Amino acid sequence: MTISGKGKPAEERFCELTGAIPMPTTRKAEGDALIDGIPVEVKGASSNTLNQVRAVKYITLIVYDEGDHTWYVVPAHDVVRLAAGKKRGQHTENPFESVTLSIKRLQELSLRVMSEDALLTRVRAAIEAAKLFPRLQAAMREVLAKSQRLSDESKQEVQRVLQEYNLCD
Repeated sequence: MTISGKGKPAEERFCELTGAIPMPTTRKAEGDALIDGIPVEVKGASSNTLNQVRAVKYITLIVYDEGDHTWYVVPAHDVVRLAAGKKRGQHTENPFESVTLSIKRLQELSLRVMSEDALLTRVRAAIEAAKLFPRLQAAMREVLAKSQRLSDESKQEVQRVLQEYNLCD
């Protein structure tokens, strides 16, 4: 299974347990599933490491630990808080774009869901809790906008330099 498809079993199980709707293909950049019309991110973990967590989305993160068959629910503001503590991101300088988190840290923060029956309730509570921090959500929107602008500006500048050297395709 490719890295991009690694979390698919967790996504499917999450939808089965909660009645969540899988995210339509045209909206996959927003998250993996919809709870009450709100995007959430679902990740499967086969080790202690969670890869490519995107705090900039400001959405609830749901993690299925395949090793001990447990679920964790991380409200968006906690995803941002965990990313903010990193010196850099995963394959990027900006930890809010993509960061690695650990299951151990989620355990320390008591984010484990004790029963699959409580999963939907915990997800809804996490979604509501994140709404208490609208300025943090706005800050993440601004981080994303700045990242997009920096990307555009960087591509333009590099294209100009490539043209100077006749290295353009």
